Amino acid sequence: MVKQSISTCVILGASLLLAMAVLAPAHADVQQTPTQVYLSPESYTVPDIGSTFSLNISIQNVTNLFAWELKLYYPNDVLNGTTVTEGNFLKAVGVNTFFYPFEFNDNYNATHGRLGVACTRLGEVAGVDGGGVLATVTFNSTSNGGPENLHLSDVKLSDPNATKIPFYTVDGEVTVLPEFSTAFLFLFLMTLTLLAIILRKRLVNHRGIFHTA
Repeated sequence: MVKQSISTCVILGASLLLAMAVLAPAHADVQQTPTQVYLSPESYTVPDIGSTFSLNISIQNVTNLFAWELKLYYPNDVLNGTTVTEGNFLKAVGVNTFFYPFEFNDNYNATHGRLGVACTRLGEVAGVDGGGVLATVTFNSTSNGGPENLHLSDVKLSDPNATKIPFYTVDGEVTVLPEFSTAFLFLFLMTLTLLAIILRKRLVNHRGIFHTA
């Protein structure tokens, strides 16, 4: 009877260890899902000089986000910054927020402009889980070039207790295509017109040959 009880305990113990070994990796995978702060779209092509376009600064896989701060560096040889507006992520469940763009300078240095912006939820409320848009930045293209880097820097994320949230960032890039000159556009249209005339003549001749036959 004693031997049987010992054997039963050994079997139960082994089964428990096996179950823990099977379940532990799955739990670890959930815990290791990283928070990402990124630009969306990651790569953007501006069709012409003088165009206005917007990019989102977004976040995903975050837990209990209460406040954030970041800086964005952009190439001032091809872009001018125009506006930055708050995204809807921290406003979840109708909570009030404080959105503060503390810097937006096209001439931060000889090569780059810099945007600095921060945002926090207000009141004794919980943070937000998941992902969404933190801010939307609007630019105007001033010259052709690229791809040029859009660099996220000095990013800070925190929960309601001001505890830092770990994360990683993904930069973006932008390319501004050269504008078509009037002369180029005229030549392009003339070429299309000549091709249309040639194709029409060939079609008429083909129909004439077919009719004669």
